[in-house]
Amino acid sequence: MMDAAGMKWIPGNQGTDCPGNGCDAECCCDECDYMLCCLDTHQPHICKTCADIRCPHAGKSPEGTT
Repeated sequence: MMDAAGMKWIPGNQGTDCPGNGCDAECCCDECDYMLCCLDTHQPHICKTCADIRCPHAGKSPEGTT
């Protein structure tokens, strides 16, 4: 998925993997289907049961979490 500025969204891992995280350029993070995965309130263990085939973290825990 991409935002209107052409920034590729990479969901999960509290935004650390997403080049749009922090929005240094114009971006639409608030329109991202995966925004909740990038917030501090996200619980990474939920990734283990995620079945979204577009998400690279689906079905596994992001790095550094158990």
